[in-house]
Amino acid sequence: MEEGKEWSVKEKNETTTRPSLKSDVPFNKYELWKHKLRDNCYKRVREDRTRLLWKFRYNQQEEEDIVKCAFQDIVSDELNKIKRTDELLWEYEGPHQGECQDILLEMQRIFYQDLNSQSTIQDLECDIETWEDEVDEYLARAVFEHMQLNEDEAHGKEIWCPICKQGELKDSHNLIHCTRCELQLNKASEVLIFTPFVNLPMSTHFHIPL
Repeated sequence: MEEGKEWSVKEKNETTTRPSLKSDVPFNKYELWKHKLRDNCYKRVREDRTRLLWKFRYNQQEEEDIVKCAFQDIVSDELNKIKRTDELLWEYEGPHQGECQDILLEMQRIFYQDLNSQSTIQDLECDIETWEDEVDEYLARAVFEHMQLNEDEAHGKEIWCPICKQGELKDSHNLIHCTRCELQLNKASEVLIFTPFVNLPMSTHFHIPL
């Protein structure tokens, strides 16, 4: 009888002191998604390295400012993607300032790692040339298609920027610009002459200010 009483008291104490797993769910989820945010950001830096280098190459801003802005955009974009997958995270504002700084520093380390090796530089130069060719063809086709539309048809037709992939290409007099990044293209008179040859190099049609 005494043993049963002692067991009952012991069980009661364990029940009152045992932490509630249910109450830890939000915290555990935040920790899980925080690690997922880090992994996604690091993956994006590796995958987008060539595109980011191309962007820095043709941008007149300070490299440090461009890198910081680009990485912050990646963190914000990945955080929004995660929030869309779980209602519990709608009120989550993301990692604290110190944690965010650690993520940005690690992204910077990943971005610049091995850039000094000759083989890496050659590979990146080749990738950049391929990227430039793809951008040239995309812009040429986009402008050509835009020129074939009348004003009513062109209204509401979105042409996305191939550099940042977030802004739209807008036609303003003699200038085509992105609404998001620094991309600006000056129209040349050759556009009207060579529109049938849309697959020609973009340098035939546009001058890109450096």
